[in-house]
Amino acid sequence: MSHLPLLVSFPDDAHSIDLLATELEWDDGNSALARRLWESRLPPLVDTACLPYLFGVSAKLISAMGLFPKRYYRLFQRPKKGGGTRQIESPRRFLKVIQWWINDHILSRQQMPAYVVGFVKGKSIFDNGEQHARGKNLMVVDIADFFPSVPMTKVIQLFQSLNFPEPVSHQLARLCCLEERLPQGAPTSPAIANLVFLPADEELARLANGWACEYTRYADDLAFSGSRRFSKEDLAEVGEVLRRYGFSVSESKARIVGARARQILTGLVVNVKPQPPRWKRRLWRAMFHRASKHPHEFSDRAQRLAGIAAFVNQFNPKLAEEYRGVSEEVRRRAATG
Repeated sequence: MSHLPLLVSFPDDAHSIDLLATELEWDDGNSALARRLWESRLPPLVDTACLPYLFGVSAKLISAMGLFPKRYYRLFQRPKKGGGTRQIESPRRFLKVIQWWINDHILSRQQMPAYVVGFVKGKSIFDNGEQHARGKNLMVVDIADFFPSVPMTKVIQLFQSLNFPEPVSHQLARLCCLEERLPQGAPTSPAIANLVFLPADEELARLANGWACEYTRYADDLAFSGSRRFSKEDLAEVGEVLRRYGFSVSESKARIVGARARQILTGLVVNVKPQPPRWKRRLWRAMFHRASKHPHEFSDRAQRLAGIAAFVNQFNPKLAEEYRGVSEEVRRRAATG
């Protein structure tokens, strides 16, 4: 069954619904709903017995994860770039496996509009930057506490909107939430936040259209660009839209940048084309030059060099090819001693 995890040994066809109906003793209504979900490329979760059955675990374990989620998370602090720390709430292994399954088989199957570029497969910060490159003016708005601002009630509503029954929607939401809201660290939080935020996205896109501007959102970063001279009143209008949907502006990170100033968006300079700041590009050039002359000094950093080369390939393929050659030579030297 291609829509279900590998640990479920069902044939890859709709007859699997009949097998599930027999095993779980579904009535005709549940069987019909299961087929509708299957046809929508969603797993046939028609009651709360399905998920435990598919994972081969007791219903009590799935229930405990939803009712006592703190037991299934590790909490730790991670430094922020701008100073201070952020609490990360990382699910323990088995809960994380279930969350990855929910993400892969339910959440990631939903279509996102073109202006949503964060946490979307096949899109990156370069796709985000490209839509604002060569824009005359730029306004960047950061959403404060993006994931924790999404309450479990909205997560339940999201799963219900996908046609899962209310008990199943509650079950799925509890498995994705901590303390009645999205946790900062669960693999399901980015996709859920994207989907819950869509009504706000639509209103912000209409606002940008009225301003004759481009609009994108990369995770919690909203960007508007165009010939319009943005003002504090525009920023306040965006803030009002966010408040209507239960979100707020991070005042310290909101920026209005004119055409002649350096325009930074999700870590890239976008005045001409999206690329890292000059200081970072110079640092990498010096690093690879040193690595090409003294590869033995970088024997424990071959993987890091390869990662930088892959990143550079997104904005300068020719230079990336040169960097890949250096990283391969470093890797070869390290392997041969």
